[in-house]
Amino acid sequence: MSTVRVDARRRSIRFDGRTVTLRIDTKSMGIVPDRADHRFPVAGITGIRHRAATAWKRGQVVFESPDAPTEVVTNVPLFADKLPGNVFEYEYSKLAKVKEFLEAVEKARKK
Repeated sequence: MSTVRVDARRRSIRFDGRTVTLRIDTKSMGIVPDRADHRFPVAGITGIRHRAATAWKRGQVVFESPDAPTEVVTNVPLFADKLPGNVFEYEYSKLAKVKEFLEAVEKARKK
């Protein structure tokens, strides 16, 4: 299976067939760019909540897992969203790609 990846607002989600990776751009020491990766094995995901994007409101994907980080990531760069470590927000233009991503994850969860 090929990797499915979606980028939006200094966060990205990637699925390689077994693991969902949520990558968050952060800052270390105030200005130095860094990244925080949160990985969710498909077997460990208990649920995925999805609010589809509209032309006026960004969409949101929330990964539910016992070990999912739920604290808000506050050391984000300028113009990035302060969201929990298990949340991915995206614009309307990415809706089709996110649906493809979620279908691939659901297909893998059913196996």
